Amino acid sequence: MLQVLRHDDVTQLRAWTRVSRLIDYEVSAYVVRGVLIDTLFPRVRDDLAAWLRAHRLEGVLLTHAHEDHAGNVELLRARGCPVGLADATLARIRVPGPIGMYRRICWGTAPPLAATPTPFAHAALQLRPAPGHTSDHHVVWDEARETLFTGDAFIGVKLRIAHPREDLRAQVRTLRDLVALRPARVFDAHRGPLRDPVALLRAKAEWLEETIGAIEAGADRGWSADQIRNHVLGREDMTGIASAGDYSKRNFVESVLATRAGAAPAST
Repeated sequence: MLQVLRHDDVTQLRAWTRVSRLIDYEVSAYVVRGVLIDTLFPRVRDDLAAWLRAHRLEGVLLTHAHEDHAGNVELLRARGCPVGLADATLARIRVPGPIGMYRRICWGTAPPLAATPTPFAHAALQLRPAPGHTSDHHVVWDEARETLFTGDAFIGVKLRIAHPREDLRAQVRTLRDLVALRPARVFDAHRGPLRDPVALLRAKAEWLEETIGAIEAGADRGWSADQIRNHVLGREDMTGIASAGDYSKRNFVESVLATRAGAAPAST
C-alpha cells in the first residue's frame, strides 16, 4: 500500500505490505523540488507506477542499493527518468544479488536494470556519502532549506540489530557529520519526519559509542560473541530469528569485533 502525506514542500510516499505491517516495518520515499528520493520496494511497484502517472519528476536520487530503497529503479528508468546515484550503488542494482527469504517476502526482489539510467544531479540537492549502514550509503542534503533525507542513517536511536556487514564505527562518524550540518528538518526512510532531529542524531551517535565500548569491554574479559550479545544487547529477538540471523543482534556484536581487529566489514 502507498499513502501520500504532505509536509510543506516535502511529499512523503509511505509504503508497506501486509507482511511488513505485521512486523511493524514500513519505508518512505520523499519528493522535494520535483525530485524523488529513493524508489521504495518491488512489492509496491504498481502503486508507485500509478502515482508516477499523475506526477512529473525531474529525476531520482538514491541513498543506497537495498531493495526497500532501490527496488523500483528499473520502473523509473523505463519511464525515462534520470537517476543520480553512487557508482557502487549502480553496480549493486545493475544485477541484484541474492537476498534472504524474509526480505523477499517482505519487500520483494528487485529486477535487474535493462540499461544504465541517464545520470542526474540537482543543484540544490547534494548526494553526500554517509557510510556505515552500507559502504555505498548516502544522504541527501538540501542546504538552502536546511533539510536532510537520511535514508537508513538513523532508523532509531537504540537500534540493536544489524546486517552482516554493517560498520557501526562508520555509522558513528556519519552521525557526527550529520549533526554538524545542524539540519532544521530530517526525514528518515523508516521513521518519517523526526522531531528535534539534531538531538536524535546526537543521541544515536552517543548510544552507539557507549554500546561499542560495552562490547569491547566484554571482549577484553574473554567473552564469546554470544555472551557479549546477551549481556549488552539481550538475547536474539524475533527479527534475528525470522531472518535466520541476517538482521540480528549477533551481527551488531560481530561488526564491532571485526572493526576492532582492524578488518572493517565488507559492505552489503
